[in-house]
Amino acid sequence: MYPKNPVTLPEGMDIHQWMDAKEKQFQERFGSRQIGEEEYKFNFFRKNLTSFGSYISCTAMVRNSTAKQVELYNLVSMVNYADYTKFMRKGGDLGPMSEKERTEILLPCIEEFLESPQTKE
Repeated sequence: MYPKNPVTLPEGMDIHQWMDAKEKQFQERFGSRQIGEEEYKFNFFRKNLTSFGSYISCTAMVRNSTAKQVELYNLVSMVNYADYTKFMRKGGDLGPMSEKERTEILLPCIEEFLESPQTKE
């Protein structure tokens, strides 16, 4: 579970509009699919490369907790060795996560995904 659950949706948006807005905000770095009436699974690639030249991505499930709030759960991060700007994606490393990895890899990825869409990329 995301430690800052629930996440408040922007004024006037439901979960579907919010996921559409995220798709527009992160056009090349985000993908999602609806898996339930008010539930999605998403994959998000961070914008910046790691110090060793790979990308960090995170995957999570998101569902309505109330009409104006969602909760993120089943959070996973992955170090990806491919270029997210290309459609060929190689696999990455995924495994048990220490508290340090959770704090330094997973949560910053989720926080970047949750940023407001003030500027387009």
